[in-house]
Amino acid sequence: MTDYDQSWCDALAEQVGDAVGEGVDPVVLYVITETDEGKVAFHMALHDGRPVHVTSGKLPRGQKPDITVTIKEPVLRSIWSGELARDAAFMAGDIKVEGAYQRWLDELVPLFSTGPWVDAWSSQ
Repeated sequence: MTDYDQSWCDALAEQVGDAVGEGVDPVVLYVITETDEGKVAFHMALHDGRPVHVTSGKLPRGQKPDITVTIKEPVLRSIWSGELARDAAFMAGDIKVEGAYQRWLDELVPLFSTGPWVDAWSSQ
C-alpha cells in the first residue's frame, strides 16, 4: 500500500501533467482510512484541471477545502484500478463527499476519468 507522502504527491502531480478541465479549480482534501498508517490525507489545488500543487497531509490551519472526500483505501484502490466506478462507490456509501458535492459530481468525476488522470491514478 501507499503512504501518501510528499514524494507520492509530487509523482501524482507530475504524471497528471497537462490534463485539461477548463474552469475546474477546486481545492480538494482526500482523507483516506484503513491504510497501513491509519488515517492519512493529501490535498490538491487544481487550475483548469491541472494540479497546481498536491501536498501530503491536511490543509494548513485556517484553510478549508472546497471538497473533502473521505474513502477507505481498498475502495480507492479499486477506483484507481478501474474495477469500481466513483459514482457506484458513492451510491454504495463507500465515498463520503463534503462541501461542494455538485462540483465533485459535475467537475471532478468526469475530469478524473480522463486519460492523464486515469493513467496517473492507476500507476499509484
